[in-house]
Amino acid sequence: MTPSELNIYARIHKDKSLEETKEKVTLAYLTALWTIQWLGKKHQQPRPLKEILATIGKERKVMTDEQMLERVKQLNALLGGEVKIGGSSKKLNGKIRR
Repeated sequence: MTPSELNIYARIHKDKSLEETKEKVTLAYLTALWTIQWLGKKHQQPRPLKEILATIGKERKVMTDEQMLERVKQLNALLGGEVKIGGSSKKLNGKIRR
């Protein structure tokens, strides 16, 4: 098998697995709609299926180091964590965790 043939097989496998994933998501979506119809409230509707399927297989944005650090700080503050600077700790949300 040549490298170009291997590349073709890899692309075919990727496309096939993507289609299988979309099929599984569609089945789960339809099951959720059926469950909501019988057990839930009529106003509890998930996002449209086309919108969900459009997000599958797309490349995600890569965060920079600064963006990642900012996200970690936000989550730390949200969950009531503490910030240690040089061995001392600051209170976040009125709590100190040890």
